[in-house]
Amino acid sequence: MTYDCTSQASASGLPGDPPVADGVALDWDRLVAHLRPVRKNLREFRFEVHEACADGDRIATRFTIHARMRKGGPVSLQVHMFAEFTPDGLLRRAEQLTRAVTPAEPETGE
Repeated sequence: MTYDCTSQASASGLPGDPPVADGVALDWDRLVAHLRPVRKNLREFRFEVHEACADGDRIATRFTIHARMRKGGPVSLQVHMFAEFTPDGLLRRAEQLTRAVTPAEPETGE
């Protein structure tokens, strides 16, 4: 997710409501704490979108993230995300439910 923290940021430091992942509200510090080790350990990834449905400023998606980590090998997470956007396209609110699934090898594009 990309956040523009210069526009009407909430107390979380993010625009709108803080994103919620698996029932946990991710304020700016929690989001950074989560992403820093992922970025450091991530070698490659791809998104496989299974379904997406948009209605005005809202979207519901079901997708799988397939990744290869430097430590631990392949990882796959299925994500169900419900999001709302501002009129200028910034993420206003997001709620995600995730679950680990049997890892698939990321495609390398070769």
